[in-house]
Amino acid sequence: MKALGFNIKKGELWFCVLEGDRAAPAFLAQDRHRFDAEQPRTGLAHFFKQTFGEVIDHTKPDLLAYRVSLDANGADQVAYLCYPFGILNLIAHERGTPIREFVTQSFSKRALGFAGDKLDACDARISNPPPKWGRDGKLAALAAWMALDG
Repeated sequence: MKALGFNIKKGELWFCVLEGDRAAPAFLAQDRHRFDAEQPRTGLAHFFKQTFGEVIDHTKPDLLAYRVSLDANGADQVAYLCYPFGILNLIAHERGTPIREFVTQSFSKRALGFAGDKLDACDARISNPPPKWGRDGKLAALAAWMALDG
């Protein structure tokens, strides 16, 4: 099984592709796409529709997953932290691709089968991780990881 996970922060869309199962996830790919968080909502919608479609077409996942942030403090933040996942859900529906939603609290020690920090679990439990990857890429990986077997 191959899962494609997404994570968004201001100005950056991260994705990570994992394959395998929850007990033995393997890293395949990761990347970041930058966007202007201040652009009009229509521009944001177009960017996310286009970019999600291109990433899905390129990676050909069996299922999609994303980490939704609960940190939005206003309409401007909701526009780039939450609305894009409505677009992703529509794309998943149109393509018949299963999709799963997670929040950071979903990545628990029990769910990961790892006693340490969730970000450290990415290095310890995902085979062939990239030599350097930061918090935002790991959050995309965690979404993909939790979707495996899901």
